[in-house]
Amino acid sequence: MKADVRDLGLRFVFGGTAVAACFIMLQILPWKSFAGIFAAFPAVMAAAVIMAGHFGSSEQAADIALGASAGMMGCTVCVFVASFCMQHLGKWGISLAIALMAWLVSSFMFIRLMHGFLEKRKEGRNRETNH
Repeated sequence: MKADVRDLGLRFVFGGTAVAACFIMLQILPWKSFAGIFAAFPAVMAAAVIMAGHFGSSEQAADIALGASAGMMGCTVCVFVASFCMQHLGKWGISLAIALMAWLVSSFMFIRLMHGFLEKRKEGRNRETNH
């Protein structure tokens, strides 16, 4: 998929609008824990899938969604690591840096696991059709 100015502009508008709307929700809602849900809104994923599907193919959009799923599972790891580190280290900056590294490593692990699962599933389907 080749990026062009129009493509990048649409991504910026879709992603930026969603992020801005989530930030506004964080400011408006009095229940900050509930408002935190909007901090995890998959704005970038939605924009990326829309653009990949529109300018590319459904297969490219599915690949991006698969990667986004792995990244979102990594986000869960990131949140737990950040919370643990902030409670035990008492330094939010270092805790956030450690948590972001945990997100990156766990996201790569999740995508490898997901690709392995999909390959095994595909092999199983091929065996079923050959018998």
